[in-house]
Amino acid sequence: MTGSLPNSDFVSTNVPNTLADGQVVRNATLHILLAAMRVMSRFTGVIQVETKHHRWKLLLRGGGLVLAEEEGQVIPTLVRKYNNKGINFSRIPAWEQRQSNRPYCYPFVSNVYKKYPDITKEVLKEVILENLLALHLEDKFSFVWYPASDLQTNLPVLPLSMLENAIANEVKQWQKFECVKHPYQVVQLVDAANLLARVGNDNFPLFAKVTTGQDRISAIADTFKQPIYRTALLLDKLAQKDIVSIVELPDRRADNALADRYLLTTPTVNKNEPKVFIVDDSPVLLQQMQRLLTNWGYQVSSTDDAEAATERILEYKPSIVFIDINMPSLNGFDLIKQIRRQRELASLALVLVTAENSMTNNFRARWANCRFLAKPRSSSDTPKFRDELRNLLRETAPLSTDTLV
Repeated sequence: MTGSLPNSDFVSTNVPNTLADGQVVRNATLHILLAAMRVMSRFTGVIQVETKHHRWKLLLRGGGLVLAEEEGQVIPTLVRKYNNKGINFSRIPAWEQRQSNRPYCYPFVSNVYKKYPDITKEVLKEVILENLLALHLEDKFSFVWYPASDLQTNLPVLPLSMLENAIANEVKQWQKFECVKHPYQVVQLVDAANLLARVGNDNFPLFAKVTTGQDRISAIADTFKQPIYRTALLLDKLAQKDIVSIVELPDRRADNALADRYLLTTPTVNKNEPKVFIVDDSPVLLQQMQRLLTNWGYQVSSTDDAEAATERILEYKPSIVFIDINMPSLNGFDLIKQIRRQRELASLALVLVTAENSMTNNFRARWANCRFLAKPRSSSDTPKFRDELRNLLRETAPLSTDTLV
C-alpha cells in the first residue's frame, strides 16, 4: 500500500486487487470502479473519480462510504440538504481545500455532526445516494486512490453493499425514462401555458423559477422536498409533451492529469490575465463568483475573513477587489478604510457588492472612491448582474481577449 507506481494509463477488464497510492486507473467500467471501492474500503482513504462530465471525491473506511462530494457542488448541495432539515447557516467557515486525501467538506460536516448528529446522518445518506446515482448513470471512469490512515472520524459509515442495492434498484427505474438521463441535467421551461394548466396556479411560480436552465433535477427535487425519482418522473413526462426541455450534460473542462492535481480546483487560466480578489462571508457567493470569473478567464482568489483580507490583498496584488458590505468581523466600509491606509493599495480598484441597493450605500461607495454593484435578489436578476459585472471588469481590468465566455 505504501509503494507508488508510475502514473501511467491502466486499462484492464480485470478488477484490481488493491490500488497503490497515487495509481491511476483509466477508462474503467462501473464494475471495476465499484470493485475497487469494495477492496479499498478496508482501509481509510479517498478515491477521486473523474468521468467525461463530472468529478467526485469518495471517503472510504470500515467497509463503507463516509462522504461523497461532487466538484463545484459541495457547498450548495450540503446547505440545501441541511436547510430542508431546518438547519440554516449564517456563515460557513473556510476549510482546507488542497489536501488530496481529504474531502473538501470534511471539517465542516464534522463540526455540524457534533451538534446535529441525527440530522447530519440523514443529510449525508441523501448526499451519498444522490452522488452514487449520478455515478451509476455515467460511463467510463478514471480514478486514483489516496490513503488517509491518520484521519480520525466519528462520522457514520454506510455499508457499500447496502448502498449498491439501493442504487441498483433506482438506476433500473431511471433507465426507463425517455428524456431524463441524469440527476445533474438542468431543465428549461418551453411551454409555460401548458405547464400552468398542469401544475396549477399555486405551484406554477416556484416551478417556473426552477426551470430556467439553471437548476439541476436533483436541486429541483430538494426545492419541492420530494424524492429525486418522483421529480425526474414528472419532468420526463413534461419533456415528452415538449413543456420542458432536459438539457444534455456538458463536458467538463479538460485540465491536468488526474494524479497531478487536487480535483476540487477551478479551471486553469492564463497567468498574464488580471487578478481579481473577492471578500465575502458567504461561501456560496464566493464559490459562484470565483467559478464565473475563472470561466471568463480571470485569475481569482478570495477570503471569507475580512480581518485578514488586507494582508491577503497585499500578497496577491490583484487588479480589482470585490467587497461585501455586511460581514460579521469587519464591515465593508471599515475594510475599505483599512485597505486605503496601505500606500501600495491607495489607487486599487475597489467594488462594493451588496444586496442592499440603497441610495445611502451608493453614496458611501462613491465617497470611498469605490464602484458599486448590486447582488441579484433572484434568478431573474442574474443576467443583469452578469452583464453589469462584465462591463465593469472590461472597464477596470480587461482581459487580453476581452470577450465574454
